[in-house]
Amino acid sequence: MHAPIDEDIYRSLFEAAPDATLLIDGDGRICLANAQAEQLFGRPRAELVGAPIESLIPQRFRDAHAGHRRRYVESARIRHMGAGPLLLALRADGSEIPVEISLSPARTVATGFTVASVRDVSEIARTRQAAARGRYNLYIARFGLRAVGDPDFASLIEAAGPLIAEAMQVDAVVSVRLTPDRRECFGVSAYGIADRVPERMRAPIGPSSMMERLMATREAIVVPDLAAQSRFHDLDLLSGPELRSALGVPLFDAGEVIGALTALGRQPRSWSDDDIHFMQSIANTLATALQRATTEERLLHAQRLEALGQLTSGVAHDFNNLLMVISGNLQMLGDVAADRPAALALSRQAINAAERGAMLTRKLLAFARKQPLNADTVDLNHLVTEFRDLVQRTFGEQVSLQLKLEPALPIVVADAAQLETALLNLALNARDAMPQGGVLVLETAEADFDAAHPPRDPDLEPGRYACLRVADSGAGMTPEVLARAIEPFFTTKGAGKGSGLGLSMVYGFARQSGGTLTLSSEPGRGTAATVYLPIPADLPSPKVARHDASAAPGRETLLVVEDQADVLGIAAGFLEQLGYSVLKACDSETALRLLGEHAEIELMFTDISLPGMDGIALAKAARAARPALPVLFSTACLSDAATSRLSPGEIAGLLEKPYLREELASRVRKLLSTGVR
Repeated sequence: MHAPIDEDIYRSLFEAAPDATLLIDGDGRICLANAQAEQLFGRPRAELVGAPIESLIPQRFRDAHAGHRRRYVESARIRHMGAGPLLLALRADGSEIPVEISLSPARTVATGFTVASVRDVSEIARTRQAAARGRYNLYIARFGLRAVGDPDFASLIEAAGPLIAEAMQVDAVVSVRLTPDRRECFGVSAYGIADRVPERMRAPIGPSSMMERLMATREAIVVPDLAAQSRFHDLDLLSGPELRSALGVPLFDAGEVIGALTALGRQPRSWSDDDIHFMQSIANTLATALQRATTEERLLHAQRLEALGQLTSGVAHDFNNLLMVISGNLQMLGDVAADRPAALALSRQAINAAERGAMLTRKLLAFARKQPLNADTVDLNHLVTEFRDLVQRTFGEQVSLQLKLEPALPIVVADAAQLETALLNLALNARDAMPQGGVLVLETAEADFDAAHPPRDPDLEPGRYACLRVADSGAGMTPEVLARAIEPFFTTKGAGKGSGLGLSMVYGFARQSGGTLTLSSEPGRGTAATVYLPIPADLPSPKVARHDASAAPGRETLLVVEDQADVLGIAAGFLEQLGYSVLKACDSETALRLLGEHAEIELMFTDISLPGMDGIALAKAARAARPALPVLFSTACLSDAATSRLSPGEIAGLLEKPYLREELASRVRKLLSTGVR
């Protein structure tokens, strides 16, 4: 029979333990500490005894540790060294060291006491850290190769889940995206969560949401123990009761937070810097893939729109010439049928139809950016305020109109008539999206883009822009419809209810004015259309309105230049009916010869699109010989190159085909009477 072991032997065994050893009571206070504890924590034994155990833990982990400790005391059991997560201990000098801990209930003393053995694993941790970094780098490289081979963002974000779970040994990975209005986030993909469908999950962005914190800080968020945190309500939607720790990093697109990538574990976990770096690397790869996909999509979209623009401008050019012949002949036929009311009525109906056809081609030319613009200074706030009365009268009480105007919004330079038409088109689209009524918001704002904050839309150059936003609370558009919304003739309205040219015209007008049109929409959540117009550094002087001179019959001799024989006949016929003597030329060479032979020619009326030497070059050559010669231009489609070669006055006086005889008479008389060149 062995002799009993006295208290001194127990104390010597406690002191001889190779690890720092602490006896902790049920309240979490240290009752005993050995010499190794003094050395490990850098504190004298007198300072350790009586101190709360949480004082040896970094501040950021103390609340979570207190919760772990209380739960351990309730169901105390032996936990071997290395069985729990790697922890950090706080030394007296403020430094932190990685430690492993074994726990044993002290059954020989009062209930609730625990013996904790703490081991410094700095060297082991460094070895593990190097191994983890190498392992993470292999996974990052593997994911990068996947992104090169398959840059599709949706496919990549699905693949990221299992890869992250395998690399980090976590139980679930969830990705969320922000809605276009950035007020909510929704689930995009999930791995390891079988009993929920995060794709249907929506959570508001508020002061107590992880997404709000990510948007504000743009940095990783670490939650060692979800049960001990109450900061982020949206994590409850992601994790559920079985997941206990979370690491979230922001997802970026062109430098803007668009969502989050979150790793979740079933056990509390002290996330390391290497864990954070790994998640950020995966998120950066996803951001690169998204930016590349977005750039490619926008490039293809721009190329498609450019091709459509070239096609529509060509169609509009030929169609306008045909309409000129139809409309011109109908106008002259109306003179013949002046004493026959029935025939005159038919002629006028046909002319009205031709004018509607001309309106369609103008919309096509607006989309193709080939319409002549009569730019002047415009006050957007004043324009919207004046427009409000029209909207309220037209839309009725079922549409609630709200104005949000930016005070002191700078003046822009634009074609006021085209801008009003663009605003009307956007408002009509909004009304049609709310057949049962709703809310229509007209808003103005200022946007300033520079190198540090570049515009997201590639159509915009850095600079200052005034924004005109029209938002509705209607049905919204699916991504597929939104992608094609500004294409000409694309419409979701029924037959006969829309030409599909409204948004096309607005887009073309905005682009031709140096800005762009952007659309954001989501099914069931309405649509917002924003027109960006550049704010000039120096405002031009406002134009002085001039009234057209009287279109009284003339006696002068005019030269008409037009390569389309039937259009030439119409133009000459109009002028002859007005009393002018007319000489005709079908090309520039003939026109220059006639100018040389006929000194009595007092005005030249020429189409811009002539074979060989075009109408603008013809006017320059004619004025070289006769500087005082007035020139009136007409066109079926105005190219960018032609616009850059015309003066503002020439653009303002330009006759667009098909034109009315009265319009031609007024322009000719004005040039002859005032001498405006």
